[in-house]
Amino acid sequence: MLKRFEVNINKNTLFSKTDKLLLAFSGGVDSFVLANLLHKAGYSIELAHCNFQLRGQEAKDDTAFCENFAKTINAKFHIIYFDTKTYAAEHKLSIQMAARELRYNWFKALKTEYSFDFILTAHHANDNVETVFVNLIRGTGIKGLQGIPEKQHDIVRPLLFATKEEIKEYAKKNELLFREDSSNQEVKYNRNFIRHQIIPELKKLNPSLEETFSTSIQFFKQSADIVAEFANQKFKIICKEENNQLFIDINLLLQEAQKETLLFEWLYLKNFKTSQIKQLTEVLITDKQIIGKQFSSSTHQLVVDRKYIIVQIIEKEPSEKVFVIKSISNTTHLPIKLNFEETSQREFSKDKNEITIAFSDNLFPLTLRKWKQGDKFKPLGLNGFKKLSDFFKDQKLSLFEKEATWILENKEHIVWVVGHRVDDRCKVNQDTEKVLRITSSSQI
Repeated sequence: MLKRFEVNINKNTLFSKTDKLLLAFSGGVDSFVLANLLHKAGYSIELAHCNFQLRGQEAKDDTAFCENFAKTINAKFHIIYFDTKTYAAEHKLSIQMAARELRYNWFKALKTEYSFDFILTAHHANDNVETVFVNLIRGTGIKGLQGIPEKQHDIVRPLLFATKEEIKEYAKKNELLFREDSSNQEVKYNRNFIRHQIIPELKKLNPSLEETFSTSIQFFKQSADIVAEFANQKFKIICKEENNQLFIDINLLLQEAQKETLLFEWLYLKNFKTSQIKQLTEVLITDKQIIGKQFSSSTHQLVVDRKYIIVQIIEKEPSEKVFVIKSISNTTHLPIKLNFEETSQREFSKDKNEITIAFSDNLFPLTLRKWKQGDKFKPLGLNGFKKLSDFFKDQKLSLFEKEATWILENKEHIVWVVGHRVDDRCKVNQDTEKVLRITSSSQI
């Protein structure tokens, strides 16, 4: 095992003996064996142990055991206590996901504070098999079939070559004492259910299941690379990115035989679920009334427009709905950048982000707000009123463009549909004594 361990590290250039290594150390057989192998091979390690305060005295005993072991190999010991249940409740996470977030965030903090080169975890071949099954259940496509990466930036998993049985056999042969986490036997967790119920049955059919999966995972990785390269090439043809928005050309996409796979490659990292991507594909193919169809992930919003599927990050709404502008210089608190300047130039600007209006004594205070249903104004050049909803329809604005539109108004009426059209009642004429130029730019 020690020889295979060192060969694997050198062959895959995981780390060197000059690197400073931080080992995630629970005291279980996996992390204990990894610590033993690293110590025997002469690597410089420090141990990081998390007490999640979920198992009472058992967890306290784990901590004491780990600290004592660190002393025996003369390794620095880092310990932290987490209020995992509170964190999970506050962040609406499962206990397992909360624990994962907490420990990895802490590992990253330790790496920064103490200048570690790499963070090591004791994942092994069986974990790889379990991960593939978990990802299949979640629906992660070919990406999820790649298993656990052996080296991912500063996270390294040098035991992936070994099975759980080999790790236990090494511990037994070397008379290593370790701790057993009783929660690992509970099948209420998906991964534990797969570990204790599904994989043992599969091993009856294929005793070399881990080896078979390891070989298959290598093919999956190569296949995933091919798919990613194909999707990247098609992205350059079908998609464009402007103003923090992704535009996917619907007509070009529908010409592709692998449209659902392409959408998955482009949208999965924006946290859209496979079921949503499948539904979106079906909508594009079968639904004649597709304009305005919306989908939301935890981070992004998607809308099907006339020519494009448009995707953007979900922005948090300003805490204030209405922003009061008391004077020309009172603009620093606004959610968009507006500039007011008194000028002698009376010409009408062709720039949609700039207007010149009559500057009367009763113009201020102005207010800035998002548009709402029922708003109406007198577009410059028209005698009558027009509802903003109809104006937007005439301008063929997408849902996102409508939602992003701000209204500048005074106490009497709308002054400017910002970035689109000034109100006719504010226009400069021969009787205008003072002129105000207002310009807008991108959101702050």
